[in-house]
Amino acid sequence: MGDDDLDEEVEFWGLLYLDPLLELRLLTAEPSARAELAPGTRPPGEALTAAALSLAGDAGLRRLLDAAGIGEDFAAAVAAVLTTPDCRHFMRSPAAETEAAALARAFVAESVRRRAGSEGTAQAFDGTARDEAVARIAALLPGTAPAPDEAGTHRGPVTRRVRRLAGRLAVGLASAQAVRRRSALTDAAHPAAGDVLLYLSRGTAIREAVAEAVRAAEPPVVLLAHSLGGIASLDLLVLQPLPEVALLVTVGSQAPFLYELGALPSLEHGSPLPPQVPRWLNVYDRRDLLSYVGEGVFPGRVRDVPLDSRQPFPLSHGAYWSNPDLYRLLAEEMP
Repeated sequence: MGDDDLDEEVEFWGLLYLDPLLELRLLTAEPSARAELAPGTRPPGEALTAAALSLAGDAGLRRLLDAAGIGEDFAAAVAAVLTTPDCRHFMRSPAAETEAAALARAFVAESVRRRAGSEGTAQAFDGTARDEAVARIAALLPGTAPAPDEAGTHRGPVTRRVRRLAGRLAVGLASAQAVRRRSALTDAAHPAAGDVLLYLSRGTAIREAVAEAVRAAEPPVVLLAHSLGGIASLDLLVLQPLPEVALLVTVGSQAPFLYELGALPSLEHGSPLPPQVPRWLNVYDRRDLLSYVGEGVFPGRVRDVPLDSRQPFPLSHGAYWSNPDLYRLLAEEMP
C-alpha cells in the first residue's frame, strides 16, 4: 500500500472512530444494496447476526482483541452496533451478503471508541493489531470475506466507492467534524499540556525521582521516556552527569519543541547539548501531533526514528507501546 493509500486508510479509520456506523450507512446507500430480495429469501443478516453474537467465544479472536487493547469492550460494542437502526438496515440489505468486513470494522471501531472514551486519554492501539482483529472477525462471519491482509482496509469495487463518497462527505462536513473533534483533540492534548505546565513549575522533584531510580539500577541504564517523561529525562541529563545512563530513548516527546521555544528549563535555545548527554534516540510518529523531531535542533546528537501506528491522532500518541517495531528497535539498540 502506498503512502497516499495508507493516509487515506488512517483518515477513514479516524471517521469510523467518530462514527462506527458510517461505512454501514454508506454501503446501504449504494444502488446495489437497495435491490429487493427475492420472494421467500431470508435476509442475509439473520445468519450474520447469529454469528456476530458468538464472536466473543472464539479464543483466537480474544487473543487478537487483547493485543489490540479492546478485549474488554468488544462484547458490549457488538451488542451496541447490532441494536442500532443503521445496522438493522444493513442486515436487511444485499450488502450484508458480501460486506462482512464492513461489519467487522464497525465492531472494532465501536470497541476503540468505547475504550478511548472510558479512559479519557489516548490508548495503546496499534493499527496492525487492529487490522488482524478485523480479519479474524471477517473470517468468522458468513459472507464473502476479503483476503486476511485486506480485511482491515477498504478495498474492492464497492468499498472503493464507499471510500470516495466518505472522502467527499469528510470535505463537505469538515467544519462540523472540526467542531466535533475539537473536544476530542482538546481532551486528548489537555493532560499532556497540563503535565508540561506542572513540570515547568515543579520539575525539580520529578527530575530527582528519575535520578534516584537511575542510581538504584545496575548500569548500563537505558532511560526510556514517553511524552513529558522525555522532557524530564533530557533536562536531568543536561543538568547533571549520570554516567550510569548509556542510552536515552524518548518516545512521542515534546522536548525538541520546548527547546525551540526557549522553554526547556535546562538549556537555552541556541546552546548545544553538553557532552555528558548520552546517545539519544528520539522515536516519533508523524500522525502524533505531540511528538517532535530533534535532529534539526540538535544536529549530530540525536537520531530521529519514525514509527507508524496507522492510527489517527490522538490514538497515535499512545499507540507506540503496542507497535512491535518499537520493541524491535529497543532490542537492537540496547547496550
